[in-house]
This record gives sequence, C-alpha cells and structure tokens, in this order.
Amino acid sequence: MFKTIFASVAVAAVALPAVAQASEARNFSHEGVDYAYTSQKKGDVTVIEGKAEGRVPFRLYVKGDRVTGMYNNRYVSFTKAEVEHDSALASAQ
Repeated sequence: MFKTIFASVAVAAVALPAVAQASEARNFSHEGVDYAYTSQKKGDVTVIEGKAEGRVPFRLYVKGDRVTGMYNNRYVSFTKAEVEHDSALASAQ
C-alpha cells in the first residue's frame, strides 16, 4: 500500500518542470487519506516532503529510477517501474 500511495506523489513530483526549485504545497487524497506535500529539486534529486492526515510524516528522494525515503519513521524503497506497474493494476481492478 505504501508503494501505491507514494507512487502517486513520486510520479507527480518527478513530472514537475525542472525549472522550479521549490513547489508550493500540494494535496491529494487516496483511499480516504489526505496527503499534503511539497517538492523541491536539489541537483539531480527531487525531495518530496509532507504529512498524511496532517500528522504522519514522510520524506521521499527520487533519483533516476529509484524512490527511497521514510514514511511514518519507516524506510521505504521502490522503483518508478514498480509504481507504474502498481498504478496500472489499481486502475484495472
């Protein structure tokens, strides 16, 4: 589930124009959970930082094809290919 949720955030942030160094706060909901985050480009890494339901922190680092970081003080790691695969499955069901 973590991959599916953060896949949306990671893919959306990577798609942002590289010109912007920092983005304004963004929000989305997934399965009844509200997420708020910002993203910023630091060299070749995109840092996505925010909170789920206003209290569960997350920070993701997108570099190349990998997404790594922390969600609720737990380490997460996945590839963009896994994200795209999970998203395709979720929409097909």
